[in-house]
Amino acid sequence: MTRADHPMLHAALWYAELSYPVFPCALGRKAPLTEHGLLEATTDAEQITAWWTQYPDANIAIRTDGLVVIDIDGDGNAWLADDPAKLAELNVAPLSLTPRGGRHCYFRQPGGRAWRSTAGRLAPHVDTRANGGYVLVAPSAVEGKPYHWQDERELSVPQQRLPEPPTWLVEQLDALAATNGVASNGTPANAIPEGQRNETLARLGGAMRRVGMSQAEIFAALQQANADRCAPPLPLREVERTAASIARYEPDAVSVAVVENHWAQDRGPPAQPTPLSVRELMAVHRTLRPAVIQGLLRRGETMNVIAPSKTGKSWLVLALAMAVATGRKWLDTFDTVAGDVLIIDNELHAETLAHRIPQVAECLHIGMNDIAETVYVQSLRGQLRDIFSMRQFFESIEPGRYALVVLDAFYRFMPRDMDENDNGTMANIYNHVDALAERLGCSFVLIHHATKGSQSAKAVTDVGAGAGSQSRATDTHLVLRPHEEPGAVVLEAAVRSWPPVEPMTLRWLFPLWKPDPELDPALLRSEKPKRAKASSKEPPQPPAWSVERFVEAFLSEQPATKAEIRERATDVPGLSWRRVSDFLEIGERNGLIDRAKLPGQGGPVGYARRQQEVSE
Repeated sequence: MTRADHPMLHAALWYAELSYPVFPCALGRKAPLTEHGLLEATTDAEQITAWWTQYPDANIAIRTDGLVVIDIDGDGNAWLADDPAKLAELNVAPLSLTPRGGRHCYFRQPGGRAWRSTAGRLAPHVDTRANGGYVLVAPSAVEGKPYHWQDERELSVPQQRLPEPPTWLVEQLDALAATNGVASNGTPANAIPEGQRNETLARLGGAMRRVGMSQAEIFAALQQANADRCAPPLPLREVERTAASIARYEPDAVSVAVVENHWAQDRGPPAQPTPLSVRELMAVHRTLRPAVIQGLLRRGETMNVIAPSKTGKSWLVLALAMAVATGRKWLDTFDTVAGDVLIIDNELHAETLAHRIPQVAECLHIGMNDIAETVYVQSLRGQLRDIFSMRQFFESIEPGRYALVVLDAFYRFMPRDMDENDNGTMANIYNHVDALAERLGCSFVLIHHATKGSQSAKAVTDVGAGAGSQSRATDTHLVLRPHEEPGAVVLEAAVRSWPPVEPMTLRWLFPLWKPDPELDPALLRSEKPKRAKASSKEPPQPPAWSVERFVEAFLSEQPATKAEIRERATDVPGLSWRRVSDFLEIGERNGLIDRAKLPGQGGPVGYARRQQEVSE
């Protein structure tokens, strides 16, 4: 199959590889071909291939959440014609030329913004496409005329590398966002005040769902109510989350019958749950639940993460939380769908968590502003709280508030008198977690420990400690087992609602686990005991480390971050990550090390060996 044979499919996959969610639109038109329109936009290559195999000539649409596309209609539009300086500032962005002579300029929204699309409010015949919107992209065509990219201004970088709008444009877009839904007298009609917005929109959505409205219909209605009545409007992602959460519930049969006049007289609902025919089942549940981690986990599902003690499970899942919170790939392999994350930790103190989070974020190249309002942490260290005693805590969480909830470590959430080796006990706990996931409309990740002894000969579902129900009750069972190479593990997974997952090898590069394709995942470490060789000689001891020796071995005159220096010292006997930090601090105090700010917004800090002055 060549690109010439399937140009639309190859173009759609190209945009998806650049992190832009796409979906198909009708040939020669802008009308979506998917049932839920832009809500089904994805970067999943398998889904994209299926769409364009079914509709090979379909137009390609990009969902513009997180972007702001300036849509300048008409050939010869005079906007900014008298201000060439501002016009030049727009020319740094990728530029699409539209079939009717217009232009689309592509920017990313600055941090903390949640702009919505506008029509003619920026200037006459100048629209914006942002959260809740979409645009067609080349090689799509409308009425026989194609979209195409301006030479040397193609969309060729991921969203996070797009330029932000110039300052003057940000100020105008902020002003438009602040006046959404405001009447001419300056007051939103039938306003919903701050503090009641989420609850009121949820109630409105519930009323719509009871009479049978779909998720797409509820989302569209709540968007309008949010824009017209909420003061100030909620971010679009929260509105979408509310609509998705409400849509999980079944419509009320009586309400649907009355509104749609199914019967001439009222009929009550059945006294007991009634089995569905296959026709009814297929009509009600036409699609799987939305993904949180592509290939591993969906909304409402649970996932065990299991590994031996001190393997670095918490570091692994902390990176997972940041990937979901920012919508980035996890382990450079698994796509995620952006959503807020709650970490409930009963092993680490809050101070330890506060120390770890910036380390992981720095190594993932994630800015702290990107996770400041999307990752939430609750430390329960020393509070002796089990999963059942936290009922009031979970009831205080609004359904749909989080995409992912992490319980670390799971064994500490078990009541004191319960035995993890008892099937009934474990099934009861997992049933409780399933009920929480269903009510909250989120996924749960449970960090659990492996059984003792060798893991290499066990099935994936037998690695976790405790009764067998701990593996059967969850939707995804993800395990880390030691590789024969020191400092490496093999990640394997058993999944329920996805295709099988191929094993992969990870290498520990503090503070991250990173894929290492050079290692064979079939080479699991065998834990067979070895006979000690008789010898009268003591094994040679490594020379003791001093600050001077450390500086000479691991620092140069070129500054490096603390994380990079720790990577250099990985697996070196006598150099723990804490000792590396101590040596850096002592070396700087003793005048052996210089601290320098490295290029980039907000840091980071680098350390370099101080150049020795040469006396004449």
